[in-house]
Amino acid sequence: MTVKAFSIACWILVLGSAAGWASAQSGAPASDPISGTWTGEFALDGGESVSVTFQLKYDGKGAVSGSFTGLPIPGEVKTGTFDSATGALKLELSKQGESVVRLILDGTVANGAASGRITGEGTGKFTLVKKE
Repeated sequence: MTVKAFSIACWILVLGSAAGWASAQSGAPASDPISGTWTGEFALDGGESVSVTFQLKYDGKGAVSGSFTGLPIPGEVKTGTFDSATGALKLELSKQGESVVRLILDGTVANGAASGRITGEGTGKFTLVKKE
C-alpha cells in the first residue's frame, strides 16, 4: 500500500468515526420499543388462558396502532398509547371492523416484555413478549 493510499484510508476512518460520534451526540432516537410482533397470553379471570399475537406500530410520539389474532375473531387496536418515560402502555381493542371497544389492556413495557391488567368484556391479566 502506498503512503497516499494509506493516508486516504486513515482519513476515511477518522471522518466515519467522527460522523458516528456526532450522530450519537445529536440525540438520535433510541430503537423503537413497541413496533413489531408480540406474542403472549391473556389469563382471564375464571381460569381460561388464550394465546395471542399482536402486530404493533409506534409512531414515536405516543400513539400505538395495530392488530391481533388469537381470540375467536381477529381484532385491532382502536386507540393505543405508550409513554416512553414511564413505560406505560394502554391498548383499547375491538373486533376487526367494529368500532366498539371490547377489551382494554393497561400495563407497562420493560426490556421487551409487557404485562398488566385486562378490563372490559373480560377481566384478567396479560403478558406479551416482543419477537421483532
